[in-house]
Amino acid sequence: MPFDNFVVGAVAREMDSLLTGARVDRVYQPEREEIILCLNTPPKGGAAGGRYNLLISANSGRPLIYLAERREAGPQNPPGFCMLLRKHLLGARVLSVSQPGRERIVNIAFLTSGELGLHEERTLVFELMGKHSNIILTEPREHSAARIVDAIKRISFDRSRVRQILPGMDYLPPPAGKGISPIMEEETAGRPGNSFSSYEGLADAGTYAPCIYYEPDGNPADFHVFHLHVYESLRVRDFASVSEMLETWYETRENAVRISGKSSDLTAVLKARLDKLCLKKQRLSEEILDAGKADEHRHLGNLITANIWRLEKGAARTELEDYTEEGQKRLIELDPRLTPAQNAQRYYKRYSKAKTAAVVKAQQLAETQEGIDYLESVSMYLDAAKIPVEIDELRAELIEMGYLRARKAPPRKPGRAGGPKGAGGRKAPISPISITLPSGAKILVGRNNRENDELTLRQAAPTDIWLHTKDIPGSHVILKMANTRSESARAPKPDTAGENVNPAAEADLRAAAAIAAWYSNGRQSEGVPVDYTLVKYVKKPSGAKPGYVIFTHTRTLYAAPALP
Repeated sequence: MPFDNFVVGAVAREMDSLLTGARVDRVYQPEREEIILCLNTPPKGGAAGGRYNLLISANSGRPLIYLAERREAGPQNPPGFCMLLRKHLLGARVLSVSQPGRERIVNIAFLTSGELGLHEERTLVFELMGKHSNIILTEPREHSAARIVDAIKRISFDRSRVRQILPGMDYLPPPAGKGISPIMEEETAGRPGNSFSSYEGLADAGTYAPCIYYEPDGNPADFHVFHLHVYESLRVRDFASVSEMLETWYETRENAVRISGKSSDLTAVLKARLDKLCLKKQRLSEEILDAGKADEHRHLGNLITANIWRLEKGAARTELEDYTEEGQKRLIELDPRLTPAQNAQRYYKRYSKAKTAAVVKAQQLAETQEGIDYLESVSMYLDAAKIPVEIDELRAELIEMGYLRARKAPPRKPGRAGGPKGAGGRKAPISPISITLPSGAKILVGRNNRENDELTLRQAAPTDIWLHTKDIPGSHVILKMANTRSESARAPKPDTAGENVNPAAEADLRAAAAIAAWYSNGRQSEGVPVDYTLVKYVKKPSGAKPGYVIFTHTRTLYAAPALP
């Protein structure tokens, strides 16, 4: 959802309460149409001061304003608008943050010290107008409109005959608009107790409920500062502040864009490799089918041997009685250059070759299927990746397995800090997904195949429960059985069918199965078979690909994919 007048009003009200009296310590311009003001607030009412990063973007595709946790330094040579803001705003104090009327405009008033040490006012005007969004610095003038000092987007007469934004010109606000989004129009249409004026009353009182609405697949669908009836069928997540909601929303969306860019080459490699392996599997299956005719070759050799006294050299074919089918004749192809005995040996050789091929091709088919299963699992993790570091982990895994060439690392610039490091200078690996159930039980989920191995074979205790979707690519899921009063009271008990779970852990087990179904290729299904057993019964064959294990003492239950 774009910023409507309600969201803009909520942002302005929140910033006014937090930033009034704050001092501007730094100004950055990390992007061409984006600025970050680093603010330091003084103690208020006995509460300690704080530091805030005010992010403002006039990007036509995503104009936004909120208090961000992150802070990105700008380029080594700051753009002219950034230098201008530093000149006028460094050391300035925030007087107020306001929304004029119900327009999609935020005015941030500052008190600065001029060149002569006199206090002067400056106003940073942020207009959230889609492709016409702009960040404008103005200064007041007596008995006339404010004067434009400069803008991040200069609008000349050539670009707009209606309204120009140039240094030295009078600042005239944009034409008034209703500022109501289509969603709010739908929300208030035909709802007597849900009128537009009722939401205006909530906004005037500052009664906001910032939240993000999520689709059933977990992807964010929309956000707003009110709970909307049009989204009552979606899952909602509430936030303590408007800025926290906006940062979560935009970080998620930007992650999706970054992930798409980082994963495009991996997607292409996986598709090409899978297509090649599937073609090889089809060819091997056909060859194995042909090798299944081995017994037929031996049978024809036996028929020739049994009737060798009747045959003469030079015949191209012969018709012999088949002793396995009484009264039936068999037409047998012969090589006229060979004797009857040599023709019999020719069929025996075909039999021997076909038998050997059946064994070799079956082994090759099993290896090919293992490769397909592995690449399908990597493809599943790639589709489910939520943060860029997960893509980096999958890339490293494919490089280690020889499916991808390692990229040549660019030379590191002096003085540039890297990310968190582990042993040997490598980036620290991500941790498994951790989920705590209402009962307090802990569930761990692998994010990729290498992490599946680490989780199952090293981190999990022998008495923990291991779960995995049956014959479907998916994550290894561990239901921790530790931190209980009595391990024997919760641990699975052996019975004639394998391993059974104590009823006390039945709810936790079903929740873990639902999670295992969710983190698999069966996420869109209604009932997914999930195998489970104790970790001590899960082993990894020597030389097997990452994530591949064998297991015994299993039981299976069906679960609907879901997160708690």
